[in-house]
Amino acid sequence: MIKLSPASWLAVAIVALVQTVALASMVYGRVALLRDGREIVAEVIPVDPRDLFRGDYVILGYTFGRAQVTVPEDINQGDRIYVTLREAAPTQWEVVGTSSTWQQPSDPSHVVLKGIVDYVYRAQNEAPKASVRYGIESYFVPEGTGRELEKQVQDKKISAALAVGSDGDVAIKALIVDGQRVHQEPWF
Repeated sequence: MIKLSPASWLAVAIVALVQTVALASMVYGRVALLRDGREIVAEVIPVDPRDLFRGDYVILGYTFGRAQVTVPEDINQGDRIYVTLREAAPTQWEVVGTSSTWQQPSDPSHVVLKGIVDYVYRAQNEAPKASVRYGIESYFVPEGTGRELEKQVQDKKISAALAVGSDGDVAIKALIVDGQRVHQEPWF
């Protein structure tokens, strides 16, 4: 049997406490975003409904996510970017601006999403354009429901309720099929 000194026990306790606090803060951040984030509803487009190792899921595309957005000159692949959206029509959001730093939207109807630049396209005599990932491009669903959801998305019957935090973080809150919330994301 190994005997630990009181100082060793204290060190072990501090390490355990730090790990517990780190885990709790990650969980709390997700819960706070889903509970308190501004909700927007966006139309989605699927790509593939199945992952052999993790089960059914849908890859979701959004009109604002598929668009190449004009970005500042200093933006590169992998950089964080903030994209300002406005609702053009119900469930249709369009990009109105981008920034490499967080900026409070000037219009209260606008919303800012934090994303990561996937690719930057630079053409001569044009401002650079980029494709952006927001972390809301895939959603896991109960086994056996992915193919049905894919069919409903192809029929344009599905939208995603997104929770947007005050810092631009975004998460999928629920999928909406024909106006009904399905697959509500649990807080835990």
